[in-house]
Amino acid sequence: MTVFGPEYWDKHGLYKAPIGFVLTLAVLMRAYLIWILAAVSRQPELDIMGLFYRDKDQFFVALAIASISLPTVVLYFLRRPDAKPHLRRPWRFMKWPLVCCAVVDLVWLVLQSAHNYFAFSEFIAIQAMLLIWVLLYLFNSRYLPVFFKDWPEPVNVEKPNASKETS
Repeated sequence: MTVFGPEYWDKHGLYKAPIGFVLTLAVLMRAYLIWILAAVSRQPELDIMGLFYRDKDQFFVALAIASISLPTVVLYFLRRPDAKPHLRRPWRFMKWPLVCCAVVDLVWLVLQSAHNYFAFSEFIAIQAMLLIWVLLYLFNSRYLPVFFKDWPEPVNVEKPNASKETS
């Protein structure tokens, strides 16, 4: 296992989340991000969902595919100094839901492209390129395996003694 120096640690002594990991989550969770963006937008004439998805079925399929990576996102947000130690074991394997999500998403894009008789679509091409980048990053990163093996150690908080000795 490669060890990275203190410049890779945060203030709690944990490995910092690599920017590539955060971008990977953004790419894989893009359906949820678009959904949140559309919900926050208070302008009904601005059809944000229509810009990205032709119909509701495509949107719901995209949400289902993105939900594969939800456990990784949840554990990533739970990764803090007061984290539960029993979450260490599942965190070690959270690379694989990301890989599975990227592969399923890429297959879905190929099926969408086939449905359009493989007519070139810039939107599908950009998404496919991003997903290929995600897969290359997940398999070739030397820092990511170290990041997934790192989990906060349990914090021992001393409880004040309720009964004080009087002299």
